[in-house]
Amino acid sequence: MGKRIPNEIKNKVLDELFFGIPINMIATCNGIGYGSVYRIIESFKLKIPDLDVLRAVAVMIKQQGLSLNDLASGIRIKNFLEQMGSSEIEMERLLMDIDIHSFKTNQTFSNFVKEIHEIHRFASGLGISIHQVHDYVEQKKKELRTLQIELDKMESLILRKRSSIMGYNKD
Repeated sequence: MGKRIPNEIKNKVLDELFFGIPINMIATCNGIGYGSVYRIIESFKLKIPDLDVLRAVAVMIKQQGLSLNDLASGIRIKNFLEQMGSSEIEMERLLMDIDIHSFKTNQTFSNFVKEIHEIHRFASGLGISIHQVHDYVEQKKKELRTLQIELDKMESLILRKRSSIMGYNKD
């Protein structure tokens, strides 16, 4: 029987396994035999039944140039969407629609999002829902047209009064 392998090396073997390093390389890097690495991995499999799946995921993450923080961020977003009653598919569709709209209107995705935030602040300031902004603007346009008609009537009345005053003053 060989020497007892320190826990630090065992943990390092597990880390290197998750980094996708081949077992023979792990053995060489840690100065232990291939069989020892294999036994360490098997002992971890007793504690972590899905070790092979976790390794495959870790390798895939690394191959995509991502980190575990990126994975954690994705999980947070997924949970947030579920809490809102939405799904990743719906969000992907929305993002694609925004991307197409941004392309067609020659604006950046970032500017589009900023404009949405501005509209939201506008609606919040008015105490209305963002969904009511269109109706609100249409109502205000209608009020403006009505006021313009009233203003035109007043200006016409003022002109008539001036004319009558001017005619009165000539007499």
